[in-house]
Amino acid sequence: MSSLFKYIPERVRPLSNRTAELVVRGQYHKFMLIPPMDHHTRWFDAGPVSIGVESRALGNEDHLIRGPSIHVFDASREKEFVRFDIFGDVLHYHFVLAEQDHNIVWGYDPDTNGPMLDWAIASLRDRLPTMLRKAGAAELAREVEQQGWDASVLPEVRAEAAQALRPRPDDLERSREGSEWMAKWKAVHPQFNTVEEGEI
Repeated sequence: MSSLFKYIPERVRPLSNRTAELVVRGQYHKFMLIPPMDHHTRWFDAGPVSIGVESRALGNEDHLIRGPSIHVFDASREKEFVRFDIFGDVLHYHFVLAEQDHNIVWGYDPDTNGPMLDWAIASLRDRLPTMLRKAGAAELAREVEQQGWDASVLPEVRAEAAQALRPRPDDLERSREGSEWMAKWKAVHPQFNTVEEGEI
């Protein structure tokens, strides 16, 4: 099973039997996010970074949500640093601390900031080095500032992400596949989505 994933954090016991909950203000989580499924992800090479738009579906016949995860990786696609999760009722984004195998999650308020997809694209265009530094990727941030990056991919990134918000005939199949993918990740990274006692 471990051959499914390019990188697996050191295997340790789950932090507790409690699962993490999304919050509005940044919360530090001591686990790595589930990796994107490559066959549901369209990649855009943009110089020192690579942006992946993953089309996700979650839930069942009674309550199904769909939408994109926008992943910001280094050019080799080995390490993820920023993720925008634009689906469901609790929109959110992550700073992925690749060196620690941790992440910081922030809730997104569309009433104040407008549609999250527009905000995410603007953040990539205008704030990418700052966001990379927040994720601990100072060297990559400097590279982006000094050498630039190919922001011309952003219209296609936006179009692909908008497409992921629309219903598809395979939504239920992708939801089941996503649940299985998450279970496989949990099997090799048991602390995924758990928190230490007293954290939340």
